[in-house]
Amino acid sequence: AGVGEATAAYGRALATRNWIDFDDLVALSVRALTADPSLAARYHNRWRWISVDEFQDVDEQQYRLLTLLAPPESNLCAIGDPNQAIYGFRGADASCFERFRQDYPAARIVRLARNYRSTGTIVTASAQVIASRPSEPIAEMVRDMHERIAINTAPTERAEAESIVKAIEEMIGGHSFFSIDSGRAMSAPETQRSFADFGVLYRTDAQSAPLCEALDRSGIPYKKNSHRPLTDEPAIQALLRELGDGGEATTLLDELRAAAERLAEHGDAMDGATVALQRLSAIAQSCGNDCVRLQDAAALTTDAMFRDARADRVSLLTLHAAKGLEFPVVFIVGLEDGLLPLHWDEADEAAMAEERRLFYVGMTRAKDRLILSHARQRHWRGRLRMLEPSPFLCDIEKELVRHQPMPGARSRPQDRQLKLL
Repeated sequence: AGVGEATAAYGRALATRNWIDFDDLVALSVRALTADPSLAARYHNRWRWISVDEFQDVDEQQYRLLTLLAPPESNLCAIGDPNQAIYGFRGADASCFERFRQDYPAARIVRLARNYRSTGTIVTASAQVIASRPSEPIAEMVRDMHERIAINTAPTERAEAESIVKAIEEMIGGHSFFSIDSGRAMSAPETQRSFADFGVLYRTDAQSAPLCEALDRSGIPYKKNSHRPLTDEPAIQALLRELGDGGEATTLLDELRAAAERLAEHGDAMDGATVALQRLSAIAQSCGNDCVRLQDAAALTTDAMFRDARADRVSLLTLHAAKGLEFPVVFIVGLEDGLLPLHWDEADEAAMAEERRLFYVGMTRAKDRLILSHARQRHWRGRLRMLEPSPFLCDIEKELVRHQPMPGARSRPQDRQLKLL
C-alpha cells in the first residue's frame, strides 16, 4: 500500500507541473502508438532499419515499444547476450530473446561464438559456472589455456583486502621502497603492469570500505566508481547547509567561498573540505546564482563524474558497474554464500539464475588473470558472521584452479640491506 500511495503521489506531482520522467517517455509512446495505428505506420516508414544494443536489458514496456515501431515484417536487429541479463531488479526481462523468436519467426540468428578477450582457462571456467543455467551456447576460446585461476581463502575481509594489495604490488613490481623492504614485492614481475590494469569487483558497494582502507595504507592509487551522490559526503553537506547564512557575497561562487571561510572560522573544517569546495564551485558555474539549483545539481552528481578516466589507478567497482569493461587482471572478492549469490532468505530460482549470470559477467571481464577470494568471517548485515564459500565455486573443475589459504598476518621477512644503485 505504501509503495502504491507513493507512486500515485509522484504521478500527481508530475502531472501538476506538466512534467514526465524517462519511464513516461516509453509508456506514453506505447500508449500513443497503440491508440493511433496511422501514427505507428508513419514511424514504420520513417525508420526502415532499427538496431537495439544490449537487448537482454529491455523491460516489458521497451519491448512493446519495439514491436510497435518494428512489426514482424520490418528490419529489426537485436544485439545482446542472454547470459549477461543481470538487471532483473529494474524490470529487465530475461526471456526477451525467446519472445523475439516467437514474435519474429523469420529472423535470422547470428551467433558470435568466439571469445577473443580472455585466456582459455578463464573462458572454460566461466562456461562451467554458467553451464548449469545457460541461456545460450557458450563462447569458444580463441586464446590458449593459461595459468590456473586462483581461489584464495582469507580469515577476514580485512585480510582479504590486504592480500589484494600484496598481489597488486607483486604483479606491478613494487611501487615503493616500503613494498620492497617489507617483502611484499620480491622481484620483477613477468609482465609489466600499470595500476589501470587491475579491476577489483564486488557484489555490493558496502564491501568497498576495507579495500579502500588497504589501498590507502599502501599508497596505491585507485578510483571507486560509485553511484552515491555528492550530497552523501559530510563536507558537501556542511557547505550546502552554510550557504545563505550570512556574508556579503554577490554571486554563488563567492557565497561558496564565504561559506567555507565561515566553517573554518567556527572550527567546523573537516576532511575533504577543499575538494568539496572545488567540486561545488565547478557545479555552480552552470547554476547561475540559484542556490536551490546548485543543491539539486549536487544531488544528481556522483564522485565518479570527477574522476579522470585516463588516470593510472586501480578500479574498484560493483559487478553491475563492471559490465562492458575489461581488465588484464581481475579480482572478484566476497565469494560467500549469501553475498554472491546475494540472498536474504530462500532465494527464488530466477533470482539465483541472475546471480549466477552476474558472477559470469565478472569472470569474463578478465583478460589474462582471474583471482577469486572469500573470507571465513565478514561484517555483514550489522554483525560479524561466519560464511560458507559461494556454491558457484564448486562448478569450476579442480584442474582449472589453485587454492591458496591466506594467513591473518604476514610473517616478517628476513632483514636485508636495500641497494641504492
